[in-house]
Amino acid sequence: MGSQRTVRAIVVSLVITAVTAAAVLFLGFDRHAAGDGGALVSYNTVDMRAQMLKNGDLRITQTFDYRLRPRGTPWRQMFQQYTLSSDRVTSISDISIKDLTTGRVYTQDTTVHSPGGYDDYGWNSECAGRWYIADITRSQTDPEPYHAELDALTPTAVGEPKQAKDVEIGWNIPSTASANSMRFELSMTWHGVSTAYDDVVALEWEPFSAFNATPAARVTGTFTFPEGIGESNSWAWLHTGAASETTRGDDGSLRFTVTDLPSGEYINVVVMTERRPDSAVARTQAGAMKRRILNQEQREAQIADDDRRRRARGRIVMWSIPAVLALILAVAALIGAQRACAQARKATEGFVYWREPPDMSPAAAAALITDVMPGIQGAVGDRQMTSTLLSLVTKGAVAVYPGSAAGYRGIDLSRADCVSVGQLIASDPRREADAADMCTLVIMPRVYTDRAGLRLCRSESALLDVLLRASERVGLPVFDFSQMQAALKDWRQGYAWLRGFEDACNAEYQALHATVPVGAGARVLGMLAMVVSALTALIYTGVYGQIALALVISLPLLFASAFAMSVSPRQALTPQGEAYAGQVAGLMRYMEDFSEFSDRGVFDTVLWGRYMVYAAAFGISDKLMEQMERAYPQLADPQWVDAHASNDGLVYWSARRNRAMRSRGSGIHFVFGGAAGGGSFGSMVSSSFSSVGSTIRDAMPQSSASGSRSGSRRSGGGGSFRSGGFKGHSGGSGGGRGGAR
Repeated sequence: MGSQRTVRAIVVSLVITAVTAAAVLFLGFDRHAAGDGGALVSYNTVDMRAQMLKNGDLRITQTFDYRLRPRGTPWRQMFQQYTLSSDRVTSISDISIKDLTTGRVYTQDTTVHSPGGYDDYGWNSECAGRWYIADITRSQTDPEPYHAELDALTPTAVGEPKQAKDVEIGWNIPSTASANSMRFELSMTWHGVSTAYDDVVALEWEPFSAFNATPAARVTGTFTFPEGIGESNSWAWLHTGAASETTRGDDGSLRFTVTDLPSGEYINVVVMTERRPDSAVARTQAGAMKRRILNQEQREAQIADDDRRRRARGRIVMWSIPAVLALILAVAALIGAQRACAQARKATEGFVYWREPPDMSPAAAAALITDVMPGIQGAVGDRQMTSTLLSLVTKGAVAVYPGSAAGYRGIDLSRADCVSVGQLIASDPRREADAADMCTLVIMPRVYTDRAGLRLCRSESALLDVLLRASERVGLPVFDFSQMQAALKDWRQGYAWLRGFEDACNAEYQALHATVPVGAGARVLGMLAMVVSALTALIYTGVYGQIALALVISLPLLFASAFAMSVSPRQALTPQGEAYAGQVAGLMRYMEDFSEFSDRGVFDTVLWGRYMVYAAAFGISDKLMEQMERAYPQLADPQWVDAHASNDGLVYWSARRNRAMRSRGSGIHFVFGGAAGGGSFGSMVSSSFSSVGSTIRDAMPQSSASGSRSGSRRSGGGGSFRSGGFKGHSGGSGGGRGGAR
């Protein structure tokens, strides 16, 4: 493919991939940070600890970390609402609330204050720092008082007529416009939660119900048993549709973690323990319940497992469609690029040395070497103009002398010889300094009297026309490049003359019929694959929230697509072009290695003048001079140069190391348009990879699943509390829902 083209393609592909990766990470982080869906109030975290007492009650401590967004009016009140039921939970008592951010312990208030009835000062002084519990069964805007003992419900067995009421525990905070974190601890005792059957004691604890409207980024919970109850004589299940993990502690306690709990999603913990002789549970019901609960949980686990598998397969299909499309396009683009590169490489291998100027103009050689050997230094247009100007010098159409035109006032440069001018410059330090910064161009008299005898090619003739027009505007046939630049500064027709030169260069190159277009299909396919890969990355991240898929699927495909598009050559040589390519590439190799040849012959100024023309076309003028000086050490002797190189000004000034001439050789192009010379990410990614792996494993048929996760899923109804949660039934005790006002 060409090492330079390959390296360039790799660099371009890496840059494109890196930019896309940055966009993917930014989008993923932004989506991760906004996992609450933009809710005005949400939980950063919720930590819950529930202790099952011997009488079947629950002592619960919940820590809420609130995030409050600005809404125009201040936040003043937090609340948690629960449903009391005679067959689930009969009363809530022993309530305490503490602001963990400030350390303030709130006091109970019998009055429920409306947040909208106060200004900030009145609210903060009269209401803030107090909590209440109220009966909201009939009205949330006009709640009734609630007393834990007087208003407690009488326990009833399952299936018997039951009573129910809704209560709200709220606490008044200081007026707050917004907060990234406000932490509160709510402790309480739930009574009458458990039911004792003949064989087991069962309960359901639902801290978040399907009616909860406040999302949570992370919920953790710990459920501990009374003494004597452990993993061997207890069973438990976590019901939730959100991503979850469950484990058992060494003491048999239940521990669970739920991430990205959206509004409307419940958490229901089902617990069953072996009934002990000393059981003091108030609610009792005759009959055995263990097998019924086990069977129900196994059925629900199987249903949830099948549903999860169906949804996982659907997600994989949706993930795969754009990925497969991008893969097909990328592979097709790579195959097309490989074929185009092979076609281009086949014609450029095995070039041998070529010792004569090629059978084409310098401008055509500058264009052809660019296609044959990518990575040539200098823009092709600059090399065409420089080499063509030097060719005009070798053919005697123009002459170039170091220094400004003012330094040659009174000297007829059309008749001057290089030796006398060189000695004049060497004798005057001011002229030496001037010679280093400027070049003077001379239109030779022969141009006006015998132009046909110069035998100029089309590009040389076109450039000579440009120089003649510049001479007319200056008013003299002798001018330096500074004068030329000033004269052509406002020349409106100048671009047309320059375009004529460029058209002539293109026509000469096209007349060679040296190349044919290749790789267009690969570039089109590569571009399409890039677009599809980039869109796939954005879909994976923005729609599905799977940054892992974007990193391991989309970005590699994007890199491959960009590489195929960048590495594919645009031209390949024709059989006729191979012969021309052999001349230019062989001559370039010859000039770069000239000093190594023992058969180089005597110093020939005419031949070396043409070498220098084509060296400029190839962008290796400095290398050629190094080779020439190594091959002919006598060039270091000024007297030898005066005697043997004076009949060719181009060779003479180059041999005298006239840097001004060599650096300004492309100065003419400067006249026409430019100088020629010279929240953390780590956790986000980890979470995403874990989620992708779970989805892939969930999509596997049960008969094919071989991991511990698959076995756990199938036994999810066993009650070990080690297999994660599943979408079982809701409706447990409490039916918690919370928020802020």
